[in-house]
Amino acid sequence: MDATRRQLDQDRRQQAGRVAYWTEPVGDLSETVVIVNRSLDPVSNVEMLFYAPDAGIDPAEHEWLFLQLDSWTMPPCTRLVLSPGPIDAFLRGYGIEQGGAPIRAIRFVDSDGQSWERSEGGLLTAEYSESDSASGSGILSRGTARREPAEHCDK
Repeated sequence: MDATRRQLDQDRRQQAGRVAYWTEPVGDLSETVVIVNRSLDPVSNVEMLFYAPDAGIDPAEHEWLFLQLDSWTMPPCTRLVLSPGPIDAFLRGYGIEQGGAPIRAIRFVDSDGQSWERSEGGLLTAEYSESDSASGSGILSRGTARREPAEHCDK
């Protein structure tokens, strides 16, 4: 029974385990954000979570900020490269200077409709309850990301 349960959990996590993000430094304070879907299925509702407890603003107001990727469906085997300009502009709208709110996670929905959160701590199932946890949110338009084929795609 335990082996069956583990196999079901592994199957459920297979697509989500192929979705990741990382940052690449640009200058002293800005970062380019890269989000990659290496699975053979699309993911949707992709959003970035920024954490700003030390940004010199009231943490009760803007501790967590969510930036959604314009209700995109991210195609299979795709890499999105988000330059720092639009992200920095979003954060400045909340009074946060460059480097004051690092990205801490991404959230997305897999092709089965399951919500996931990927952070430095790993991959967890997630609930989409933005109003409960976010103190600010925004939307990036499609033109702000460069779309490229993902390497090491699950083909």
